[in-house]
Amino acid sequence: MQSFDYIIVGQGIAGSLLGYQLIKAGRRVMVLNDESIPTSSAVAGGIFNPITGKNLDKTWLADTIFPYFKTFYLSLEKETHSHFYHETNLFRPYANEQQRKHFLRLTDEFDLDKYISLVKPDRYSEIENHLGGLYTTSAGWVDVPLMIESLRQLFIQSEAYKAERFDYKALDISDTQVVYKNFQASKIIFCEGYYASQNPYFNWLPFNPAKGETLIATMPDYSITEIVNQGTWIIPLGSEQCRFGSTYVWNSLDWQTTPESKETITEKTDKFLKTSYTITHQQAGIRPTTKDRRPFLGNHPAYSNVFVFNGLGTKGVSLAPYFASELLFFLENDKDLLPESNIRRFYSLYSL
Repeated sequence: MQSFDYIIVGQGIAGSLLGYQLIKAGRRVMVLNDESIPTSSAVAGGIFNPITGKNLDKTWLADTIFPYFKTFYLSLEKETHSHFYHETNLFRPYANEQQRKHFLRLTDEFDLDKYISLVKPDRYSEIENHLGGLYTTSAGWVDVPLMIESLRQLFIQSEAYKAERFDYKALDISDTQVVYKNFQASKIIFCEGYYASQNPYFNWLPFNPAKGETLIATMPDYSITEIVNQGTWIIPLGSEQCRFGSTYVWNSLDWQTTPESKETITEKTDKFLKTSYTITHQQAGIRPTTKDRRPFLGNHPAYSNVFVFNGLGTKGVSLAPYFASELLFFLENDKDLLPESNIRRFYSLYSL
């Protein structure tokens, strides 16, 4: 029987960054990950953006989490000898005069100078921007598959990883420990993304999963280095490659790409993109979004050593570093979790 402090189930963004932070804290960790199933992390656009939506809403906790994850990711890049963090900022060209006036009114009304600056018309030749637009600083994207693979190799080197599908029936929980096959640990943490819907311990949580599809395109004549967002977004990946996205579907939750989503993305993109492109790939994933748009952290109401870290939704790369740290301090030092993230807010939904 091998002994650990923590067993982590799942190696998406949540499981990867929590496992890493626990190992850095000197804890013995075993990450169990089913490599045979598709995951949203494998196809995520990985955008981080402090100002979002048609009303220029500031991302929840932006002033705290954005400085935190920048320092975290840059440090992680050095340790893993990889480059997955891209602070490219984001340009939002005005779609029409009505939107231009709306955005200008919002920038005057709210204190957004820290994150927003105005861009004069016709800054870029590859896209339609004759009215100008907004330039958002502190934005960018994370190459999520590369980061996760870099951390997987770190886990393997630390003898903290095993590829296997988790069998809930093989889990034995007592007051003092959990036992899973030939592993025993003080605590187990489920970080399964969308697949938490199949987890008998946490399937009562109010997830609101959304399927999303993205496209990979080749654009030899596209030189914009910022993310461009006008209904759909374009992420420059380098080597003449860009990612277009994304769709949101709350029914038909499967991992299959569809011609309808391809058409939706290309039609919206063609409204502002003036450069020719060739679609080379199409990908689909299911985001573990939640009904209140806040993550799920904390311990099971009936089992004090069973925990969850999930529900990061569309903002996984922004939220995961900070909340992995928050969960670590909760696990190790009994530090209170933010009420907005603690699953205690949904204990009333649980029944034995």
